[in-house]
Amino acid sequence: HITLSNQQTITTMFKSAALVLLSRSSHSFLIHHTPRRSLPLCFTHKMSTQAEATKNDVISPPVARRDEEKVCFAGVGPADWDAKMPRQSNDSSEKLLDPPVAIPDPYGWLRDDTRENKEILDYLRAENEYSQSMTTHLKGLQDSLYDEFLSSIQETDYTTPRSREGFWYYTRTFKGESYSAYCRAPKTSDTFSINWDGTKESPIMPGEEVYLNVNELAKDKSYCSVGRVKPS
Repeated sequence: HITLSNQQTITTMFKSAALVLLSRSSHSFLIHHTPRRSLPLCFTHKMSTQAEATKNDVISPPVARRDEEKVCFAGVGPADWDAKMPRQSNDSSEKLLDPPVAIPDPYGWLRDDTRENKEILDYLRAENEYSQSMTTHLKGLQDSLYDEFLSSIQETDYTTPRSREGFWYYTRTFKGESYSAYCRAPKTSDTFSINWDGTKESPIMPGEEVYLNVNELAKDKSYCSVGRVKPS
């Protein structure tokens, strides 16, 4: 076991092994001597770095429990299956397995379409906390990349209007806001022209109305995702 001081270089010649040249700063090396005709000389080194000194401060990754009794079925629906729920695509001509085969699904409990299961939410929060703790050192890079991406985007903008049932439908985005606003304007002809001055306050088309502003929906929330929007 050899400890090297700053910028110190140790050169060692073994009679039955090749020349070894090691140069590191405040590192410890464990050298294993092997005969000439055996495997090449190998060594491991233990780095005395600040990262090693603080690694014990990193939280442990969360581990999801396994539900060994939970299964899903491949093939025809089981006896209690809701007939309204399809088992295969309408254009599929493949014959389903009959009887159905039970497939282990130990992590199936993690699905909750209501988004209200406390155990699942607690687990997801733990996952997020672990992810954040492991990427804290990348915060500066994340901010730089975000600013770089943002600089190439026209934040206050709109999508091309589409005609539907007497209205032009489109979405708008605004500088400093994370989400879109869903808008519509009365359709007075089969074609449209845009006379917009590029400001947030100015409407894209005459008679513009906002029927869903996701920014308001996301207020006081850490994240908001809107899937499909359909005017009533």
